[in-house]
Amino acid sequence: MNTDSQNHLTSMVHMQSGVSASVAAAVESDSGNVAPLSLGGRASHALQSLSRDGRELSQALEAHLDSLQESFMALLHGQLDAGKVELEERLHLYLSPEGRLVVEGSDNDAEKVCELISRKPALQRRFQELARLALLSHGVEVACQAHTALREPEQEADNPLFSRYHMCLKGPLSHFYVR
Repeated sequence: MNTDSQNHLTSMVHMQSGVSASVAAAVESDSGNVAPLSLGGRASHALQSLSRDGRELSQALEAHLDSLQESFMALLHGQLDAGKVELEERLHLYLSPEGRLVVEGSDNDAEKVCELISRKPALQRRFQELARLALLSHGVEVACQAHTALREPEQEADNPLFSRYHMCLKGPLSHFYVR
């Protein structure tokens, strides 16, 4: 059992057994006000750094991502031209859960691009790198928005980002999740 599993089990036990004293106290004295976020030590420092430098980091990551995407497109188009492949339909490229590059679209075009990628593995590696960087950039941006909302809840109440947070209410197996 790893730490994640242990934390999940602990959370479930708290949900089923009536929760901690601090949560019970918060429910008792609920005034409708949101309690300020209180983190200690390194976590607090990391959050302050994100607040101070997050936007700049996000912009730098996006600029680097744009550059790498242009490079990937140049490499891909070079391979398409060399293989005399002319795409007729729109294709959708993404990574499978196993990390393999998947090409969806017109069967003929998708097959041609899959063959091309199998002959040039650097394309798949570059696409994987793009996916990692895009996810990091997106995560930093989301973290910055969420932190701003914690500091200024009245100004960020209508941010559509928070519509991704859900709760499933079903007896003792109720849970929260981000979609």
